[in-house]
Amino acid sequence: MLNLLECSPIAQFAIDMDHKVTVWNKACELLTGFEAHDMIGTDRQWEAFYPDKRPVVADLIIDNDFDEFLELYRNKKGQKSSIVPNAWEASSYFPALGGKSRHIYFLAAPIISEQGERIGAVETLQDISQQKQLEMYLKQESDQLRQENIRLKSAMTERYRFGEIIGKSESMQEVYELIIKAAASDSNVIVYGESGTGKELVARAIHDLSSRKDKEFIMVNCSAIPETLVESEFFGYRRGAFTGAHQDNPGYLCAADGGTLFLDEVGDLNVNMQVKLLRAIEGGGYSPLGNCETQNSDFRIIAATNRDLEELLAQGKIREDFFYRIHIIPIHLPPLRERKGDLPHLIDHFLKFYGGGKKSSFIPGKVYEALQSYDWPGNVRELQNVLRRYLAINKIDLTRKNNPAGSNEHEAEMVEIDFETNDLRSVIRQFEKNVILKALDNTHWHRGKAASAMGISRKTLFRKMKDHKLI
Repeated sequence: MLNLLECSPIAQFAIDMDHKVTVWNKACELLTGFEAHDMIGTDRQWEAFYPDKRPVVADLIIDNDFDEFLELYRNKKGQKSSIVPNAWEASSYFPALGGKSRHIYFLAAPIISEQGERIGAVETLQDISQQKQLEMYLKQESDQLRQENIRLKSAMTERYRFGEIIGKSESMQEVYELIIKAAASDSNVIVYGESGTGKELVARAIHDLSSRKDKEFIMVNCSAIPETLVESEFFGYRRGAFTGAHQDNPGYLCAADGGTLFLDEVGDLNVNMQVKLLRAIEGGGYSPLGNCETQNSDFRIIAATNRDLEELLAQGKIREDFFYRIHIIPIHLPPLRERKGDLPHLIDHFLKFYGGGKKSSFIPGKVYEALQSYDWPGNVRELQNVLRRYLAINKIDLTRKNNPAGSNEHEAEMVEIDFETNDLRSVIRQFEKNVILKALDNTHWHRGKAASAMGISRKTLFRKMKDHKLI
C-alpha cells in the first residue's frame, strides 16, 4: 500500500505510530514545496490559518497518540467524512505553501494492519483554492445583487409609500433612504419617534429588506414586561426553574437567532438587564434560568423609543456601553404635525383599507379641512382610530381643536356611547375604550402618562389597548 502512495498522482503522505512521516510522494512535493528527504522521518509542523485568519498549527503531524490525531480534527472544525468510512476531513488556509497561498483540503484515515491493528495514518491533500475563490466570488455577487435589488426598490421618484409606511414628504423620503442603508448593513438601529409615528413599521421594513428577512422578527415591548420576569422572558428558562415554570421556554434571544430582535420602548429596560443583554450582543452568550450552560444567538437589534436616550444616559438610567452598542444607525421619525402634506395619502389609504370601497369611505371637503387643521398629538395611530370611528358612526371626533392665538377653549368631548344596545357588557366595553382613547389623546399618546392618569399600570394599559385593537 505504501508503495502505491509513492506512485499516486494525488498528493498523499503517511505517518507511523510514532508520528513520523514514512511516505511523502512526488505529488506532495509539487503541492507543498517540501521534498521527501526533508520530510521523511520527521514530525515537522506547518503554520496554517482558519478561513477567518486565526492562526493554527498545521494539522498534519501531532505530538501525542493516534487517538488525539482524530481528536485534533474535531478540535479544528474537521468533520467525519461522508466519503471514506472512519476518516476525518478538514480544511485550512496556508499563506505560503509551494510558493503561493493555498486553501488545502485534508482527508485523514487510519492505516489498519492485517491483524486489525492501527499502524499509522494516511492523508490526502487537495488544493481547493479555486473552489474557495469561486465561493467568495459568488457570495460577493449575491451581496451585490441583494443591494442592487434594494436600490431598485428605492428608485421610484416621489414615492408616497415604502412597504406599509405612507408618506411622500421630504422628511419621509429621508427616512426611506435611511431604511435602505440600514437594511444593507447588519449594524444595530435605534428608531426615535413620538407614540403613533410608526416605529414598528420602520423596524419591519428594515428586517424585510435585509439578509435576515427569512428568519424571525421578534418584537419585545420592554415597558410591558414586569421587572421580575424580564430576564426569563429574554433568556428563557427550563422547566422547574421557578414556581410556575411547567415547561421549557426558549426566550426571545433564542427565537431571534439569525433574525431581528425589535426592542420597543428600549428606554424602559432596566440597567441590570442592559448589562446581561450587552454581554449577549458582544458574543459572551447567555444562560437560561435553570440551566448553567452558555448559549449563543446571532441576532440584530433594532430598538425604538419615544424618549430622549441621551437624557436617560445622563441620569444613569441607560448604560453608556449599552447606549453606544444600539445607537449605531439612528432614524428619527417626524411627527404627523410636521408632515401635513402626507395627510391626503394617509387618509386615502386608511379609508380604502377600513372602508372596503364603500361610499362611506369618501369624506367631504370640510372634514378634510378639519383633519388638516388638527395637530394630531397621537400621530398616525390617532388618525387611524379617528377614521375608523368615522366609518363606524359617520362622525369625526377630534380630542382637541386648534384654537386661535389667545383662545382659552379646551378639548372637545369625544366619549361616544351607543346606549341603544341592551347589552350592558358591550356598553361598559365601549365606554372603557373611549376613556382609554381620551386619556391617550390628552397625553399625546404617551402611554406612561395615560396609564398614570387613569390610575393603572403601563402593563394593564398595554393589555387593554391590545384588547381594544388600539395597537
